[in-house]
Amino acid sequence: MPLPSVHYRYTERKKARVSSDFHVRFDNAYYSVDKAFLHKDVLIQATTDTVKIYSIRGELICEHPRATYKGQHVTDPKHLPRDYYNTGAWSASYFIGKAMEVGPQTVEVIKAVLKSKPIEVQTYRLCLGIVNYAKRYDKRVLEECCSRAMELGRPYYSYIKNTIAAVAEELGVAAKTKKTAAETSVRGGISRPASASEISTLLSKSEELSQQMSSDEDTRKGGDR
Repeated sequence: MPLPSVHYRYTERKKARVSSDFHVRFDNAYYSVDKAFLHKDVLIQATTDTVKIYSIRGELICEHPRATYKGQHVTDPKHLPRDYYNTGAWSASYFIGKAMEVGPQTVEVIKAVLKSKPIEVQTYRLCLGIVNYAKRYDKRVLEECCSRAMELGRPYYSYIKNTIAAVAEELGVAAKTKKTAAETSVRGGISRPASASEISTLLSKSEELSQQMSSDEDTRKGGDR
């Protein structure tokens, strides 16, 4: 049997949703999709050097060269509407407004981040990550962290991410969690009250189990007669 004329190419497939910055995330990189598919599900098919994006019905929407580093944006400007700041999606004014709710230093960091990429929409996920720290800690912590970032000339998402926990600790603010420890199950098990492990409780359960086994044995013998 002759060998195939084309070499086998490993292909990855994934379903994703087009986000408010007109990009989908795949393998820690971001690829633009035409504005007509904003907030819609699409199918991604990727090889080592190419990323193809299809509609749910299987129609090819676009094709990109595969990103070469983590966090890279691969953007076709034609995919973006001219007035994307008025589309109801993320925008510079949206993130600046969120920053204004925190404080002036946070506004300055957001403005700097918005200018840090060739195409503004490529910064929106970074802006979102920054303003969301106000929810995880509080506004005071984020504003102080941004103040330090501006003072050091490092108004970057990476700086905020790597230092905000230390700032929160200095200010005596604990990170907010979605669930309390009591509500969280132990990995592979279910959380139980402390009384469940007391010796009296264990002995009582052992006695109940012994009595149940004796009863079951008597029943079985009666059935064998």
